[in-house]
Amino acid sequence: MNWQWLRGGFGYIVCMICLGGISLALPRQQSISDITRGSRSLTPLSVEQLQQLAKTITVKIFAKELLGSGTLLQRKGQIYTVITNAHVLRAAQPPYQIQTPDGRIYKASLLQVAEFQQDDLAVLQFRSRDILYTIANIKDASTLQVGDEVFVGGFTSNMTAQKLSSQAEKIFNNRFVFTSGKVTLLLDKALEQGYQIGYTNDVLKGMSGAPLLNIHGEMVGINSLHKNPIWDTPEVYQDGSQPDQDLQELITRSSMAVPIRKEVLQHQENKS
Repeated sequence: MNWQWLRGGFGYIVCMICLGGISLALPRQQSISDITRGSRSLTPLSVEQLQQLAKTITVKIFAKELLGSGTLLQRKGQIYTVITNAHVLRAAQPPYQIQTPDGRIYKASLLQVAEFQQDDLAVLQFRSRDILYTIANIKDASTLQVGDEVFVGGFTSNMTAQKLSSQAEKIFNNRFVFTSGKVTLLLDKALEQGYQIGYTNDVLKGMSGAPLLNIHGEMVGINSLHKNPIWDTPEVYQDGSQPDQDLQELITRSSMAVPIRKEVLQHQENKS
């Protein structure tokens, strides 16, 4: 049995992400917390530090209802870029709104990125004239190994029915949830929608689009799919081939993420 796991390199899809001529290459962060600065070292962060960091870079995404989570990816002047999953935005029609970690709500615009057509990714932007927010420190996902600890923090969108004045009303339980786990598989080629990293973390509905962090607080992927899904289990690679049965069972038992693109990281380093 030849399980196609990655040990050293990572099978990236070549992708230069440009938004209307504006590159998504991330600039060196200027106004970030001590936690984020510390993540650039080789010193692992504590679970408490990782949870606090996840809270500072994760946003809620709304339409008429709470849809899911997103990650603060880039700041250029007053414009912030947020990355999330495409399936999060397909759950409702625009206009979309973004709630930042300080509770402020901003109107968001959806950017059309042709390079994301095969991947379960989408990009939003919003303007903040006077507030500076922490953006994620990204890391090439090829640094991951099976067994590494990884962490996900996002907002749940589970709804409960509560009777008020003899009428049923939907109440959002939109609390922040932080989970830890370990990498179970690293595929050498992407499944449909770009899923390539598997892990044991328990993730809930609404946490799609949240950052997948390593032990140093670096974002290595976008959390996209919880384990044991009722439907939409990824069963085919993007090239049309299929995993063998044993590997497919492991994929089904794992939460899945779309990895951070190698080219984005290289562009970030060039701009720093």
